[in-house]
Amino acid sequence: MGTTTAFPKEAEMGVVSSKGGESVFHKMRNVLNSVHVSAGLINHRLREFHLEDVGRVADMLEAHDDNVGWYLTQDPKGKKIPHFLGQLSQELRHTHLNTLTELSTLNFYLEQLEYLLTAGQTPERVGGFKDTIHFATIMDEAVVSHQGELDRMGIVVVRDYDLVGEGLAEVAKLRLIVVNLIRNAMNAMQDQTEQSLQLVLHVLPCPDRDGFVRLQVEDSGCGISSDRLTRVFSPQRAGSESDLLPNLHTSALAAKDLGGSLRVWSDGPNQGAIFTLDLPVIHMEETR
Repeated sequence: MGTTTAFPKEAEMGVVSSKGGESVFHKMRNVLNSVHVSAGLINHRLREFHLEDVGRVADMLEAHDDNVGWYLTQDPKGKKIPHFLGQLSQELRHTHLNTLTELSTLNFYLEQLEYLLTAGQTPERVGGFKDTIHFATIMDEAVVSHQGELDRMGIVVVRDYDLVGEGLAEVAKLRLIVVNLIRNAMNAMQDQTEQSLQLVLHVLPCPDRDGFVRLQVEDSGCGISSDRLTRVFSPQRAGSESDLLPNLHTSALAAKDLGGSLRVWSDGPNQGAIFTLDLPVIHMEETR
């Protein structure tokens, strides 16, 4: 699980340079472009909701409401309905999950834009607004927001929290990363039916970096082949067909902004995956 992957070359975000207004304008333009991409992805995915199929099935059943049992078990068309509804349910769940993920990404970019408009003009301010956080609490809050879906999917959540100190961090960025990783894990497990589903959350002192904390999200999902490991954090264009979630690129950028790193490891297809986020633990006295 300790193997790291090479990150693609990425543009820096979130640091205000000494050039003042020109730098802020450049950053705002980049963020607006990201907002446009996220909005395009959401538009594309909402169009994938085959709601008309639900209405079509309802019309078929209503047309045979006097003999629904016979229709579903004997009629050639009716016998296909249960299987079709199962496939439709999986497709709608997949699209719904990915749309929620991209909405989280869009919200992150809007928060970045708001910061640049209100505080980014001050050169001595670096990064966004920081707050004191408890890392395990951030993990738990992200799980709670998905608890209903986790229960419905039959995913067991396991918490493996070591004692680590509180620290200062940009809450919006950290929450974005954790939420995206949990949603990605859920997406990886949604079609797994041959094994028990488990989401394991780890919080521990970073074993190989003093002054860092390690957050890990581990799943028992579809896994990642070796040829895809180096592409997990690559950006994705709006509307492109890919099984890689574009928010993982955003999460890698956010981790870099926080002074940390995000990497992934998987033993291969159907072997699950583990995403590792290493962050510096910044204490209040270190900021004085």
